[in-house]
Amino acid sequence: MLRIFFFIIVLVAGGTALSGQSVGLVLSGGGSKGLAHIGVIKALEENRIPIDYIGGTSMGAIVGSLYAMGYTCDEMIAIVSCDDFKSWMSGELKEEDRYYFKEEYPGPELLNIAIDAKDSISKTRLPLSFIPNHLMDFAFMEIFSRASAAASYNFDSLFVPFLCIGADISNSKEVVFRKGDLAQAVRASMTVPLVFRPIVLDGNIMYDGGIYNNFPANRVKEVFNPDVIIGSKAAKGNQPPDEYDVMKQMENIVMTPSDYKIPGDAGILLDMDFVSQDLLAFDKMDEFVKIGYEATLLKLDSIRMMIGRVADDSISLHNRRGAFVASWPEFKFRDIELEGLNEKQEIYVENSFLKSDPVIGLESIKREYLKLVNDKSLTYLYPSARYSEKDSLFTFKLRVIPEAPLEAKFGLFISTTGQAQTYLGLSFREIQEVSILLKGSLQFGRLYDGLNLGFRFDYPFRTPVFFRGNFNYNRFDYNTTNPNFFYEDMKASYIVEKEINFRFDVGIPYSNNSILVAGLGVGRDQEIYYMTKDFSSTDTADVSLVNLVSAYGAYERNSLNNRQFSTRGVFLKFSLRAGYGSEFYSPGSTSDQVLNEKLNYYWFSARFENTGYLPLKGGFSLGYHYVMHAAFKPLLSNYFSSIIGTPAFQPNLITKALFMENYRANQYIAVGLMPVYSFGKNMHAKLEAYGYFPVQEILREADNNAYLGNYFSSMKTVYNASVNYLSVVGPIGFHVGYISATDQPWTVQLSFGFLLFNRKSDED
Repeated sequence: MLRIFFFIIVLVAGGTALSGQSVGLVLSGGGSKGLAHIGVIKALEENRIPIDYIGGTSMGAIVGSLYAMGYTCDEMIAIVSCDDFKSWMSGELKEEDRYYFKEEYPGPELLNIAIDAKDSISKTRLPLSFIPNHLMDFAFMEIFSRASAAASYNFDSLFVPFLCIGADISNSKEVVFRKGDLAQAVRASMTVPLVFRPIVLDGNIMYDGGIYNNFPANRVKEVFNPDVIIGSKAAKGNQPPDEYDVMKQMENIVMTPSDYKIPGDAGILLDMDFVSQDLLAFDKMDEFVKIGYEATLLKLDSIRMMIGRVADDSISLHNRRGAFVASWPEFKFRDIELEGLNEKQEIYVENSFLKSDPVIGLESIKREYLKLVNDKSLTYLYPSARYSEKDSLFTFKLRVIPEAPLEAKFGLFISTTGQAQTYLGLSFREIQEVSILLKGSLQFGRLYDGLNLGFRFDYPFRTPVFFRGNFNYNRFDYNTTNPNFFYEDMKASYIVEKEINFRFDVGIPYSNNSILVAGLGVGRDQEIYYMTKDFSSTDTADVSLVNLVSAYGAYERNSLNNRQFSTRGVFLKFSLRAGYGSEFYSPGSTSDQVLNEKLNYYWFSARFENTGYLPLKGGFSLGYHYVMHAAFKPLLSNYFSSIIGTPAFQPNLITKALFMENYRANQYIAVGLMPVYSFGKNMHAKLEAYGYFPVQEILREADNNAYLGNYFSSMKTVYNASVNYLSVVGPIGFHVGYISATDQPWTVQLSFGFLLFNRKSDED
């Protein structure tokens, strides 16, 4: 009897040894270094080391969840390598995803501060992250929701049972995610403070799990109780952060507190060492994957000694994985559910989705979602999808936070040529069934004073439409200042242009990047000037009062990546304008005339303008610019009144502040080439060369009257070389320019900020 009992014990022990130990894989956080986990998994799979359970934090949660839902290592590498991934991690919309219909006329502001005045005490809304998260959030929903539905929202039912760690800072505790929406769990686990915006789950604010547990070996042991734990640590190589490097500081905060130990005796830690790397250095994926792969191979013998079995062969693994992926439901949506809005606001957002069919495809949902992302009245959107087995369809859920009702804006432009402008703005937004914007701004400086009061109403009809109106006051003071370093001339301006205008526009979208606009403009321009720059304080100025009424229509397309320092995208505009004008001229002491004059006239203009950048290799791109403008109107009372009211060719920043007589004509053609080299995302060097061809120059007679020259009798040129750095606080540029046919052709300028003005009454 004793012999039989001993035989049974040996048989059971032998059977256990033959079946081998269960294996749990633990993946640490580590930012982009966490891509090394892909190399670890690749080496384990190739050598038939089983992975029965998996747990991760932050980047470890991303890699672990992708593997747990059935992605292969090659598929994970393909995701990280694609251009879409770069957009997710930068938050930059692609050209085709920008919705130009929602863009507002650009201003020179550098700082926007949203103010929530709902409570008795106003609260300032500061940005919660360096990186906009709308693209990443939608991508997470798109990638994870189908597998989550196939597992009935139970992570134990994925291809490989999975858990991940988040940090609930509302209750100051670690959260272990094992059920629910996989996209939300992974998104919470990888939300590094200040880098990505937190998400709210069940009313609690979630951040990166590394704050409490960057290496969840203890949780894998508690939940799954594997016999062997293989730990992959990708958090080494962090150097002490600089006091100004916020990203490095955040990285250290979410990686330092953890104990990188495996509980019990049965475990192996793959402790990979990295040269100091940035948190978001995803361009080094191949290097990181190789480090993980080689680190695993070095300890492969030790791993095999601990594990008494081999995993499925590649064919069996492929078939098992394929069977789970095949169970994912198709992405079709039935309903849209909104959270965070009142009843009237929900109507506005719901009407923004074009629901032409009872069942909506993913691409349609994405297209309408990205339109809302471009809506300036909405500050945050978080998308998720919930599956119903009853009808095999998803519900698209959208948490929406409206923009704060008040927004303060501040801008500054300074340069070594003495130009200085200050900009102050305030706007009020409200969403009901329509989106309402009321705004006002004030700009003042040596060159320009401006006032703007405006409104815009957006109606989310089946074809959206906006109505907007703007009252502008513009004053330009042009003097004889030398446009070079730190030069200042206190002499009075020889040309002062003071204008008020009201514009009313109606617009509809033509495509994602383009709109059709029609409008009316009414303006009064007071032009004060001297017939010579050598005037004295006792001289009186000539004055021309010009009144204009006009109607116009335009097609606009714009996908440029910056309002004044573009390196990518396309701008195209075609416009027609017709109007009636009158001039009343009063001569001054420097004029040869002594009698007042009055002139009434009709006018018509057409304009075609195109700017674009063609991407080349190695950081180079080639920009192009051409303009064809034709205005048909009579010459006015004298030379200066004629050229002040004509369109000016001012292609770049250094020409915006100059009154260039020889670059103004009623009809002209201008072409330019702009080679650009980008040193990175925020810095580039640009060369610019433009040729300006007036169809007929406006010339000056001896008695200061104006007359038209011969057709295409001259060509003017503008050259500029610049290095521009788009810093967090604003653009910094160094320019060296040459402008032919001017009194002082050379310009050297160091500047900070944007130089942008309100529109004029006849400006399209």
